[in-house]
Amino acid sequence: MLLSFLILSIFSLSILSIITGTIKIEPKKFYNYLLKRTTGNPIYDKIIEKCRMPRTLGAIFAGMGLAVAGLLMQSLFRNPLADPYLIGVSSGASLGVAIYVFTSLLFKFGIPQSIWGFIISAYLGSLLSMFVVLSLARKVKQITTLLIVGLMLGYISSGLITIVIAFSDFVGVNNEVLASFIMWGYGSLSPLTMKESIIMSIFVVICCSITYLLSKYLDSYLLGEMYAKSVGVDIKKLRIFIILISCMITATVVAFAGPIGFIGLVCPIVARLLCGTSKHIYVIPSAMLIGAVFLIIADILVRPGVVIPTTSTELPLMCPLSIIGAPIAIIIYIKRKRMGI
Repeated sequence: MLLSFLILSIFSLSILSIITGTIKIEPKKFYNYLLKRTTGNPIYDKIIEKCRMPRTLGAIFAGMGLAVAGLLMQSLFRNPLADPYLIGVSSGASLGVAIYVFTSLLFKFGIPQSIWGFIISAYLGSLLSMFVVLSLARKVKQITTLLIVGLMLGYISSGLITIVIAFSDFVGVNNEVLASFIMWGYGSLSPLTMKESIIMSIFVVICCSITYLLSKYLDSYLLGEMYAKSVGVDIKKLRIFIILISCMITATVVAFAGPIGFIGLVCPIVARLLCGTSKHIYVIPSAMLIGAVFLIIADILVRPGVVIPTTSTELPLMCPLSIIGAPIAIIIYIKRKRMGI
C-alpha cells in the first residue's frame, strides 16, 4: 500500500515537474506530447526534451540514490544521524571535482574534460573523506564526536574549494565557468542533459540493486557484530561493501548535480517510521521512493517563479532541503529514543 502510494506520488509529481517552471506548459499540451511526441509548439517540445525531462529523471534517481547512501551510512554507524553529507563524504567529492575542473582548465593536464573525469574525481574525493572518518571512528566511539569531525572536514573542503576558485579567478578562468561551478556547489539539477541523467540513473540502479541484495547481511549487522559473525557474516567485507556503495552513489550524484544534503538523513528515517520496521528488505525500496518524492518537490520549489513569482533566478537545491530537513533532523535528535530509532 505504501509503495503504491509513493509510486503514484512520483508519477504525479513528475508530470507537475515537467509542466511547471518559468514557462508553464498546459496539461493538455503535455498529454498531446505523450501521444504524438509533440505539443504542437516546437519551443515547448524543446523545453520538455532538453530541460524538464532530464532534470525530472535526475531528481528521481538522485533522490533514490542519496536515500540509499544515507541508509547505508546509518546502518554502518548504527545511528540515525549518520549521512554522507554530514560526515563529509559529499564535501570530499565536491573538492575532488573542484580540483579536477580547475586543474584541467588552468594547466591542461590530467583526465580529459568529460563527465567521466567528474565521476572519477568525485569518487576519489569521497573515498578519501570516508577513509579519514573511518580512521577516526576507530579511536572515537561517540557518534556525536564523529559527526562533528565530519562537519569539520566539510568546512576544510569548502575552504580549499574557495582557494581553488580564487586562484582560478586570479589567472583568468572564464566567469561563466566560475558562475556555473558556484551554482553547482549549492546543488542544482538544471544543467543536466538527458545523457547525463541516464548515466546517473544506471549507476544508481546498479548500486541500489546491490544494496537490496545485501538486505539480510545489513539486518544482521544492525543487531551487533557478534550476532552478525555468529550467522556467518564477514564483517570486514560487509563494511567495505557499505563504504564503497555509499561513496559511489554519493560521488555519482555530486558529479552530476553537486552536493545535496538532508535527503540521505531524513528519508531513511521516514521510511523506517512508515514501514514500522528496520528490516532493510522493506526500508530500502521505501527510502528510495521517499527520496525521489522529496527531491522532485525540492526541484520544483527552486524554479524561477514558483516560490517567488517575480524572480527569474533559480534557487539552490539546498535552500528548500535545508529549511525542511534541518528541523526534522533536530526533532529526530531530540526525540529519537521515543521514536524507536
